[in-house]
Amino acid sequence: MNTRIQQSSLASRTTAAFTLIELLVVIAIIGVIAAMTLSGVGMAKVKKQESATIAMKAQLELAIEDYKKQFGTYPPDNTNAAPQWNSLAYELGGVRRSGANFVSLADPNHTVTPAMLNGCFSLSGLVNDGANRQKSFLNLKGGGGASANYTLVTNGTPGLLAVMLLQVPGEHPVGGVNVWRYRAYPATGHNPKSYDLWAEIKRRDGSTNIIGNWK
Repeated sequence: MNTRIQQSSLASRTTAAFTLIELLVVIAIIGVIAAMTLSGVGMAKVKKQESATIAMKAQLELAIEDYKKQFGTYPPDNTNAAPQWNSLAYELGGVRRSGANFVSLADPNHTVTPAMLNGCFSLSGLVNDGANRQKSFLNLKGGGGASANYTLVTNGTPGLLAVMLLQVPGEHPVGGVNVWRYRAYPATGHNPKSYDLWAEIKRRDGSTNIIGNWK
């Protein structure tokens, strides 16, 4: 009788031991699957942002070329500051005059003054305004998120209101609001006879993926 009890107890411990091993194996498998899933989700997000950025670049290129056909030149850039501070949102989206100020066609509540233009873009005015065959070359929309075309950003000057910039549908490598870079007839750029247009988005490994209109 005692022998049978000992054998039964040993069998129970052996069964319990195998169950614990199986549980650990299952947990390990779940961990591997979870890691693969997260990696796949991250890659899908990066690819989605890249595709959206490429698609928007194509739209901007068409709009810029249409702009040149109408006005005989490419939209002016900001020669005194970084290329992300450009007036493309106004030149391609169009504005109407309101006295000395300009009102965006994309956002009727957004008014920009000559001081804002000069303070951010080093421009005294805009080409595509109500006095010069005003036209909207882009159907701009704001509000943030991947579907937004523009965002309002301040250049950090105290008292200077935010200006409208074209938003990149992808995360910038260093964070913050991501906007399109632009240079017209860049002497030291890639396309000195036309313009350079590019976006900087974050790769999966954190490095910078530059999507531009050059080869």
